[in-house]
Amino acid sequence: MAYNLSSFLHKTICRNLSFQQRVFLLLLAVVATQLFLVAGFFHQSLSSSLEHQVTTKALIQAKEIASDPNFVALLEEKNIHKIQKYVDRLQKITDADFIVIGNKKGIRLVHPEKDKIGMPMIGGDNIKALKYGTSYTTMKKGSLGISIRGKAGIKSPDGKIIGVVSVGYLLDSVSYWLMFYSYPVIFALIVLMIFSSLGAWLFTRHIKQQMFDMEPEEIAMNLHLQNSILQSVYEGTIAVSRQGEILSVNTKALDTLGIPHPPQFLIGRSIQEYVTPCEFFLGANAFGEYESKAEELMQDELITCNGETLVANRVNIEDGDSHIGWVVSFRKRNDFNTLTSQISQIRQHNESLRVMSHEFANRLSVIGGLIQIGAYDQAINTIRKETQQQQQLVDFIAQTFQSKVVAGLLLGKYTRAKELGLTLEFDPTCQLEQEPTCMTPDELAAILGNLLDNAFEATLKNPQSNKVITLLLTDSGEELVMEVADNGTGIPHEISDTLFSKGVSSKNQPGHGIGLYLVHQYVTQAEGTILIDEAEPQGTIFSIFIPNKS
Repeated sequence: MAYNLSSFLHKTICRNLSFQQRVFLLLLAVVATQLFLVAGFFHQSLSSSLEHQVTTKALIQAKEIASDPNFVALLEEKNIHKIQKYVDRLQKITDADFIVIGNKKGIRLVHPEKDKIGMPMIGGDNIKALKYGTSYTTMKKGSLGISIRGKAGIKSPDGKIIGVVSVGYLLDSVSYWLMFYSYPVIFALIVLMIFSSLGAWLFTRHIKQQMFDMEPEEIAMNLHLQNSILQSVYEGTIAVSRQGEILSVNTKALDTLGIPHPPQFLIGRSIQEYVTPCEFFLGANAFGEYESKAEELMQDELITCNGETLVANRVNIEDGDSHIGWVVSFRKRNDFNTLTSQISQIRQHNESLRVMSHEFANRLSVIGGLIQIGAYDQAINTIRKETQQQQQLVDFIAQTFQSKVVAGLLLGKYTRAKELGLTLEFDPTCQLEQEPTCMTPDELAAILGNLLDNAFEATLKNPQSNKVITLLLTDSGEELVMEVADNGTGIPHEISDTLFSKGVSSKNQPGHGIGLYLVHQYVTQAEGTILIDEAEPQGTIFSIFIPNKS
């Protein structure tokens, strides 16, 4: 029944009203109801109080008149003229509507209307006063109308009942007084109603502005649309308040982080309960260091959460000029193409093959020329020499570095160095007896590849360089040690403090400034340390120490 009534009202009334109008009318109805109840309570309270006061006044005046010795003496003498003068004097100084005096038979001796003197008193409420001499109040209809009357029996000095006095207030007078005292309250309620209406209108207007001037149906549709878009995004997405409460999350984020709960379950809960470590979601950078500026945008940061290595982006949630939280999107590192393309082993192998192809094409050209001019012995010696050198290099790298990924990378870098006119020397203590446990072979290859590339470029920039780059890679102890020394130009002073920040490079070209940033990311995630020293007579030495316990 209640549901049908609500549905009917919504279809017939609310359908044609905006949300602002509906809320305004609802607030107005609530305020009006409250004011009506207040007015009713006040009227009832004032009416009861006024009736009590009038009743008390009527009774007191009746008792005072009945107990006045002078009045009793005049009544005993039956001096009607003096009794009338006495009552007239009292009538002038009292606010009662009438004072009626009757004898012991209830016949009027004094009455406001002269033509009714000598007639019986009307109302039938004189019996107790004339028979028992008591005093009391009644509400009866008399010759002047309905009134509240105070009755008192008049007794002579010897105790005989000789008459009755009736002091009355007409209900019309009481109603007038009631309205008179109610006027200020009614005025105050009207003013309150006006201000409440204005306040309700301003409040509903403010609410509508906070809702971007949209109706609830439009907000619901947009909410469903945003949820659908959020769930359809390929990347995991989590919105977090500044206090660390989860504001929104999609299914992809839960799958990526291995959280076995539906998205709605996490709303309003702390990010710290489900993501470890969670500093990046609370305004810190990839290394757990909190940014000095909350507004700083974080893009393509490598982070580790719940045992997964992720590539994450973070943008701020702004409410006007206030910062209220962050939106973090992320995906597994292996799925991220933009950064991994910088360290892709396919590109590394392609580059190595290109260099080797170019170098061997030159060697074949030499051998072909020797054959054409008939220098067969020299051609055979050249082939044997080249084959022997190449095989020695391959055997050395394959035996020294057990990781095929690392061995392939170093073979390519060695050939690339020769093509550039440089020499890549391997420290005699180099050894990699097993696959590293502190990081993946791809990560290790990425670190070595970036350090060697930087060393090549720095050495080529130095005209006085000896063109030698030295590499040390060993896991003989409890640490994995890497050291790359070049004979280049050194590190410019202006970028020395921000060398590992993303986008910082001495090349001043778009797309650079990623290599050392990635090196720092991988080493930091493996709980390692990077040391930078100056080489003699010129150049830079990068030393990396990473715990490598199995």
